[in-house]
Amino acid sequence: MGTSSNTQSLSALGTTTPVPIMQQASPGLLPPTVVVNLSAGASLMYSVEMTGDNVLVPNYQAASGNWGGLTDLTGQTTSGSSALGGAVSAVRLHVTQYTSGTATIQVIQPNPITGL
Repeated sequence: MGTSSNTQSLSALGTTTPVPIMQQASPGLLPPTVVVNLSAGASLMYSVEMTGDNVLVPNYQAASGNWGGLTDLTGQTTSGSSALGGAVSAVRLHVTQYTSGTATIQVIQPNPITGL
């Protein structure tokens, strides 16, 4: 196993808890990738939001954090994915319109030892 992943799902309006992103310690590593899958027949709109905030500090309040949309995954109604670049410390899934179905976010991060 060369990667680690974190998966969270939403079946209503709202946001997931922040998913911390491992900082890339070695040049040449594949970038972390965000994948959002919608259940069959889902009728919802979502965005993936990112932050540079340190979400690991005690008592971090995501609701008052500095979140911005990930361009490739903003206002989407179908499954999608995007590689992360830059100084992103965490991402979260935000379901903005909901009728039915489930949206699942998965963050795939390369292993800093193997680089895979």
